[in-house]
Amino acid sequence: MKPQSRIVVGVDPSPAAKSALAWAVEEAKRTNASVVAMSVSQLSPASAGTHRNELAAAVDALGTAADGVRIDQEVPQGQPGPVLVERSADADLLVVGDHGHRRAGVHVMSSVTTHCLRNSRCTVVVVPLEGARHGGPLMLRPETPVR
Repeated sequence: MKPQSRIVVGVDPSPAAKSALAWAVEEAKRTNASVVAMSVSQLSPASAGTHRNELAAAVDALGTAADGVRIDQEVPQGQPGPVLVERSADADLLVVGDHGHRRAGVHVMSSVTTHCLRNSRCTVVVVPLEGARHGGPLMLRPETPVR
């Protein structure tokens, strides 16, 4: 019997991360996967409590949209990009929000998103901010060469 699929999603207080969490939950429903919502604490262990509260609030804000989906919440400590890559090594998907911005007409992704895209061993999904003009999430499989 195949183990249940697992989707890891990086969550911070930003609107883009909340869109990523919502997308991950919808994908989990569609594929019968579980979700690991992760808020990485870069500061002292004392800051983990704040991260834990913000993460719980983001999950609670999903309301009934999360019904039927197992969502585990984790607050590891370290640098967000490397921690997300490490914790998603055996996941089916790593989902992050698009925190990037435009500079001189070019879309620039955040350092965390860039690290995940370059180093992840699983497929990475970058979810744009809800309401932004886009063609949907960007997916990059690890075997795809990154330039």
